[in-house]
Amino acid sequence: MDLDRAFTGIIAITRYSIRKLLFSRKAVITTLVAVFVAAVMGYAGTQDVEPLDEGVNLLDTLILLFFMPVMAMIYGSSLIRDEIDDKSITHVATAPLDRAYSYAGYYVPLVIAVAISMIIITTAGFVAFFAQKGIDSDSLSIYLAFTSLVIIGSVVYSALFLSMGVLFKKPVFFGLFYAFIWEAFIGSLPGVIQKASIRHYLRSIGFEWVDYGSISHYGQATGFFDSVLVIIVLTITFLILGAYLFREKELA
Repeated sequence: MDLDRAFTGIIAITRYSIRKLLFSRKAVITTLVAVFVAAVMGYAGTQDVEPLDEGVNLLDTLILLFFMPVMAMIYGSSLIRDEIDDKSITHVATAPLDRAYSYAGYYVPLVIAVAISMIIITTAGFVAFFAQKGIDSDSLSIYLAFTSLVIIGSVVYSALFLSMGVLFKKPVFFGLFYAFIWEAFIGSLPGVIQKASIRHYLRSIGFEWVDYGSISHYGQATGFFDSVLVIIVLTITFLILGAYLFREKELA
């Protein structure tokens, strides 16, 4: 297959998927989550707290601990599985394009959609809290650090949940287990077991970028470059797994 045809196929699927992700009911979920996060952090901003430390702790808990994996699960786990179940994936499965390239056409818009969703949610919480306390260079550095972390998180979590959408017939069950039990529980336990969660490596990167809150005192943090390497390896591994399954499974 020539590269021009592969590139054209990827672009076509990417355009279709990005419209499907950004202009669907999932956008309503993003809006509701953003309102919720803004309400929680807005209320916290009315309290007599140290703004930088408390703002970071809220972003760490609400964004990295909870909504980052949850939103990636909502967007990613059903993207391919829904098309398999309703047979609309037939045109992809029967197209003269290697399915590995088609898989990339799903992954790229998923990353974009999850990143946009998480940036909106992070921005809503940040503004609701820090607008009351005063936005300065320190708070802006916090905002930039967390938006960078959610973009990185979007890359790796999207790879995970998209591959699980191909592997499992009911990927939402895996997604709920991973987001609410594995990341929230295992990732919060003390000791080396934290290293079995993606959140650990995101927080380890944040440890180098953020000078306030509990994340700046993350004693179990893995080295910065080691954390980046682990995230890259995990992303590539999930992409290869998903592309292989997508190519080999009977979809039509």
